[in-house]
Amino acid sequence: MQNDPFAASHFAKVRLPPQDAEPLPHWAYTSQSWFERERERIFARSWNYLGHVSQLPKAGDYFTVEVAGIPLIVVKGQDDGIRAFFNSCRHRGTKLLSGEGQTRLIRCPYHAWAYDLSGALQAAPLVEEDVAARKSELGLHATRLEILDGFMFVAFDAALPSVAETMGSLSEEWRGYDTANLVCTRRRKWDVKANWKLWYENYNDSLHVPFVHPGSLAKQKVTGRQRASQVETDGAYIAHFTMHNGSRGLIEDDQKHALPRFPDLSGRYVEGTYYPCLLPATLFGMTIDCVWVFELYPVAPDRTTLVASSFFSREQVARSDFAQKAPYYYRRTDTIVPEDNAAVERQQEGLCLPVGLSGKFTHMETLCHAFDNWVLDQMVTG
Repeated sequence: MQNDPFAASHFAKVRLPPQDAEPLPHWAYTSQSWFERERERIFARSWNYLGHVSQLPKAGDYFTVEVAGIPLIVVKGQDDGIRAFFNSCRHRGTKLLSGEGQTRLIRCPYHAWAYDLSGALQAAPLVEEDVAARKSELGLHATRLEILDGFMFVAFDAALPSVAETMGSLSEEWRGYDTANLVCTRRRKWDVKANWKLWYENYNDSLHVPFVHPGSLAKQKVTGRQRASQVETDGAYIAHFTMHNGSRGLIEDDQKHALPRFPDLSGRYVEGTYYPCLLPATLFGMTIDCVWVFELYPVAPDRTTLVASSFFSREQVARSDFAQKAPYYYRRTDTIVPEDNAAVERQQEGLCLPVGLSGKFTHMETLCHAFDNWVLDQMVTG
């Protein structure tokens, strides 16, 4: 690694037009100092995807998550409002909840301080007299949570524009999928031994499909492809669109098990699959009869928690044959994700180099180039 890994002079070739450019240097995927700066410069200054409102159907439903190392509780209150709190007791900082579940009170496992679903302190056993005068000041610390078309986002920067403004025309792009009416029917996690950026790049890399997915994705022929970088969209996302027959939510051999299509799609959206990739780390797939989301949670320079979420409309989920058909959609995820994980893990191994070696982008990796330059926009100095 160079003495100052963030100096702009190191990245002149990354900044070239795609046909001439090189990828990010290896230390952007392996360095602890680079990783820590990403947490500060990227995740702490962005809207971060948390999930969908359908994951919290009832008051008291909650789940916990770590966003770039920051532990959070996301909970639905008695007023049906959804809030995000730092997962830390106001007494002495103990982590309050783990996993997901249902609760009436958020209770600390250390000294039993208890908070209601709005975050207000309700009880401090044995020391009530010590905190009585300040009880109203000792509620859980909340962070910004906003909902866009049924999807939940959190931000740690009070100066950020709203998530709706940040995402620009994305709401209009995915309107036909009626995203507020979706139901999250399954979430599955993987521990990936690779940097989070490699997975983001892989999702936007058209070149790997016939080689990494020869028996799955490559069987569904793409008849057209459109790409748009974050410079070409008007929001914090990259997008590509593929034209093909059938549903991309199913592998080719399972097309006969397809659910009814979304009724409100029109234009190009009835002819293929839309892939809006939110910055910094959330990857959507929106096809004619389902939606999926890949959530990337950076853990270390060489570790990422990947969560794959599956979505269908309320009407599809209510069908008598949904339980029979849904596993075919899950099979698509369970087939391709391990293939992609293996590919990026081998890439991570190959990037563990003592010196910087140049790479090369091709015309099928222009969105990877755009993403790398967005990362540099946040990270470099000078």
